[in-house]
Amino acid sequence: MNSLPKGHLAGCALLLLVFLLDSTFGQAGEQCLAQFKRGKEDFVLDGDESVKDGATFISSPQLTRYRDCVSACCKELECNVAFMERGSEEGLIKSCFLFNCVYKKKYACRFVRKEGYSSYILDSVYDSYLERDVPTNTADQPPTANGGQDLVVQPQDTVTLNGIESKDDQGIVTYLWQMVTAYPNAVIEKTNFDDQIMVSNLTSGVYKFQLTVTDAIGQSDSTKVTVLVLTPEQSEHHCMVPKKIGPCRGLFPRWHYNGASEQCEAFNFGGCKENQNNYLSKDECMIACASSEKGGKSGRLLPIPPTRGQRCGDSPCAAEEFTCENSCCLDRGLECDSTPQCSDNSDEKHCAEYDKNFRILLQIPVNEQKVRCTELPDTGNCRDSLTKWYYNPLHKDCFRFNYGGCPGNDNRFDSKETCARVCSGVTGELLFAHFTKLPCFLKAHKMV
Repeated sequence: MNSLPKGHLAGCALLLLVFLLDSTFGQAGEQCLAQFKRGKEDFVLDGDESVKDGATFISSPQLTRYRDCVSACCKELECNVAFMERGSEEGLIKSCFLFNCVYKKKYACRFVRKEGYSSYILDSVYDSYLERDVPTNTADQPPTANGGQDLVVQPQDTVTLNGIESKDDQGIVTYLWQMVTAYPNAVIEKTNFDDQIMVSNLTSGVYKFQLTVTDAIGQSDSTKVTVLVLTPEQSEHHCMVPKKIGPCRGLFPRWHYNGASEQCEAFNFGGCKENQNNYLSKDECMIACASSEKGGKSGRLLPIPPTRGQRCGDSPCAAEEFTCENSCCLDRGLECDSTPQCSDNSDEKHCAEYDKNFRILLQIPVNEQKVRCTELPDTGNCRDSLTKWYYNPLHKDCFRFNYGGCPGNDNRFDSKETCARVCSGVTGELLFAHFTKLPCFLKAHKMV
């Protein structure tokens, strides 16, 4: 019996190993790809408005295929949206952008009509935030529960939970808040508002609360809100680290907690690679970092922490850490802070590239005036009652609604005449939320 030379055997073994690794990656890749929906064609993410509302630009990897762009999103812990500019041939792309479009349970991305772009959205994100109501012949539609965004607070602070943004076409009859996390020491009190509770006596930890709303004929809906009560170590990251503008050079108003002055202060965020001491509003910063004690003094009583360097050898890097090229680990918020922390300087290596790609995104010309007319009417989370008008692109008309006073969105006008003038010509064609399953798309384009 003839045997193969050793060199041939080694070559065959290498080919077999490559095949097995590729097959394993392919199976994992297909499982990830199947979790995405394809967005409506010829829409692009409005980078400026999205980041302004809290969306996070993750990266823009240099890739040439749809599949690879979505796979890159799969590998990023926080990525839930991938969009790209289509190439000259079927299945190829010119650019790829990865985003996290959810800010503390609030959907923050805006898409605008633009020829030549495609997008993919994680199933769970689409189902939770983008699924639009489909008109039916049912006289009474079921309600939609909305308990507001997730909260970050200090130990012993009193937490207020509201269901004021919940909706029903005929009106909500009952609001029921329940604490899902088992913690017998929590004190829960109702207020004068049916949708509101106040929770106190919480120590450091993660707590989940469920809001169930019911309408007059018994139809109901539920949602959950997470409250993170910071430990001293978490307070360092959320409140005591210095403000970080980041490597990108946009101008986005944000707030940070200044541990020296014990005040929340405004600053201009560049648009990428933020740390955790970065808040959209002063109120959000105050809730997370300021104490409820009298006199306004900090409840943490922590010194401003020294900068932590790289961690090497003791365990693999966690998903939320930056991995240096020498395999050491670093707090992700220290990447691109203008000070090398990795001994090989790899945490500052690609920072100029982030800014370059972010500038490309911001320079894509879009019509922001028209996209405001496609947003769903938002009453806001305040309790005033102001008559405003919003535009419905499906009916191509303006309708009255009650606005609570803050914050809402831009599809809000003082008069029907202004609404009609600004939104003239906007139709359902400018609505982004229209999807087909991703695997069918891959099959149609025969991607390999």
